[in-house]
Amino acid sequence: MLPDSLLASSLRVFLDCQGGVRGCDRNFFVQEMGFVNWVRDRMDSDVHLLLTSLTAGNGGREITVNFLGQKRFAGKVDTLSITTLPNDADDRVRRELLRTFQLGLAPFVARTPIATRMRLGLTNGVVARAINPRAVKDRWNLWLYRLNGNLSASGEQLVRNTNLSTSFSAARTTDAWKINLGVSNSYNQRDFTLNVPSETRPGTRDTVDVTVLQRGANANALIGRTLNAHWTLGTKISVGFSEVLNQQLAMRISPAIEYNYFPWTEAQSHQLTALYYVGPNYYRYYETTVFDEDEETRFNQTLLLALSQRQTWGNTNISLEGSHYLHDPQRNHVTLSGFMDLRLGRGFSLNLRGSASRVRDQIYIAAAPQSERDILTQRQQLQTNFRYNMNVGIGYTFGSIYNSIVNQRFGNLGELGGRRFGFGGG
Repeated sequence: MLPDSLLASSLRVFLDCQGGVRGCDRNFFVQEMGFVNWVRDRMDSDVHLLLTSLTAGNGGREITVNFLGQKRFAGKVDTLSITTLPNDADDRVRRELLRTFQLGLAPFVARTPIATRMRLGLTNGVVARAINPRAVKDRWNLWLYRLNGNLSASGEQLVRNTNLSTSFSAARTTDAWKINLGVSNSYNQRDFTLNVPSETRPGTRDTVDVTVLQRGANANALIGRTLNAHWTLGTKISVGFSEVLNQQLAMRISPAIEYNYFPWTEAQSHQLTALYYVGPNYYRYYETTVFDEDEETRFNQTLLLALSQRQTWGNTNISLEGSHYLHDPQRNHVTLSGFMDLRLGRGFSLNLRGSASRVRDQIYIAAAPQSERDILTQRQQLQTNFRYNMNVGIGYTFGSIYNSIVNQRFGNLGELGGRRFGFGGG
């Protein structure tokens, strides 16, 4: 156990896991790394640990740890990274992060009084190294497959919900090519028991059972070819059906090109991309549309601009997407969406999330008017000129910056217990 005199002068570290990095378990790191002081605000820290992650070619994540010196360590910066497998247990991921933290913080700790008590050594056995895909024989040829199935059910006396979804995907990622293939299916059934006025016996009420089905399926392919550090060329193909969208059959093929202002090697910290695709769309409808069409082939084009940043002050993700059908530019759709998580000062954080759309491209809407029951149950998508959603959150934390004691007692009160003690929702 280190004396308090040494702990008081030890390195102060702020842990910043942006985007919900898997395995970023602060309590675990506090318990395992007692030789540093874990502070709650980056402005109080000597070292800012900034973690970001991207999907790796093996289906896991590439987690990058940035060691950003502050105050007396200003200007001292280092970067380490690890790659996880898709089925790695959380404990394995957090222990790899722990090892990475210890290695990256060692040069900082070496300049504190606690350095006199520190030792750096090797573990027993062979140290694992990252595998170079070009140096091994892979019987899967870098292909990664995933099969998912989900079944959920909920209900009460008058309402019951059943949801079933399945999906299969295959992906192959190399420096030159990115190939994603997938099929998915969804089944949603909602059963309602209604008590309505009787049509045959005035003054009485009848019990009526109503079932609402929403089914859909889709198969898609995305093939991308790297041209250089900024440009990518590819094609998107999809075929499927959707009862919600009145589409008995929908087929699309869209050649695409993408440009990133920053080199893709810097994707962990920032991206500024422009994606353009254009191509034909074939639709066959369940019901005749408001434009008196039972089937049609229409070309449309789409441009998507997106900015993504992960910095010490927070992270942002903003996109502007516009599309229209070539036969009628008035049939268009524009969406602005974004997320910002900002750290504006000591203990103060602000997060914004939302989107707004101008909708003019619902050529699939059925001409037949929907009944009141269909509207309330949203059996099919309703005609609209706009959509929006938004969320604003603020937080302010103050008090001790050093308290890193971990106490998990009363951590699980259950749904009813949480409500009684004021910790639950509703």
